[in-house]
Amino acid sequence: MKLISSSAMLDSSVPDLYRNIPGCTVSVFSLTSISTRFPISVNRVAGENILDLVQQLYSKRVRNEQILCFVGSVQEVHENCALIKSITKGAIIAYPLVQSQSAIDQEKLIEQGTLLFSTTVAETSLTFPCLKYVIDTGVINMPVYNIELERTELKEIIAAESTTKQRLGRLGRTQPGEFDALYNYAPGEQRKYPVPQICQSELVNIDFMLRKSRLLTDILDFQEYFPNKP
Repeated sequence: MKLISSSAMLDSSVPDLYRNIPGCTVSVFSLTSISTRFPISVNRVAGENILDLVQQLYSKRVRNEQILCFVGSVQEVHENCALIKSITKGAIIAYPLVQSQSAIDQEKLIEQGTLLFSTTVAETSLTFPCLKYVIDTGVINMPVYNIELERTELKEIIAAESTTKQRLGRLGRTQPGEFDALYNYAPGEQRKYPVPQICQSELVNIDFMLRKSRLLTDILDFQEYFPNKP
C-alpha cells in the first residue's frame, strides 16, 4: 500500500509524522519548481482602492478576459459585488464565489462572469478559462479561539506566503496574466504557512466526543499527531 499526502500549503512539520512510523521507510525527494505556461507580471499597489482598480482593469480588458478578486470574508464578497454595481450604475456586474455554493453553481458563475469576488475557495478548487487579472487584498478572516475570553472570535489576519502563492498561481495557465497585490508586507511579516486550524480552535467539544466514542480516549492521546505549535 502506498500513501501519498499532497498539499500546496502543507506545513513542513506534518510530513515528519509519517517519517517516524516504526517499521515504515519513507523516501524523501525534492520536487523541481513548476513554472506557469505563460508569464505573469506582479504589481505592488499598496493602499489602492480595490473598486477603483477593478474599474481600471475592466476598462482595459479585451474580449472575455476575467478578473478575480480575493477578499477577506464572505461578507466582503457580497458587499463589493453590490458596491461595484451601485457605483457603475449597473455597467459592471460582479459575481460572488463562496464556499456555500454548489460546484454546479460555481461553474455557471465562472462561465458567465467577467468579474468575480471570492475568498479562499477560489485558490485551488476552481478553474477559470479566461483569467487575466487577479487582485489580492492579502488578508483572510479566520475564526480564532480566545483563551482569555473563552470564545471564538473572527479576526482579520495577514495571509501566509503559501496562500498568496496559490492566488498568484491561478494566473498564467491559458494566457499571460497580471497579479495586483494591494499590500507590500515587510520581510518576515507573513508566515510561511497558515496556522493549522486545530491550533486556533476550541477543542472541548472534540475532547468530549472522543471520550464518548468507543475509543474511550481523550484528545491528549493524539498530541503526538498534532502539528507544531504556532
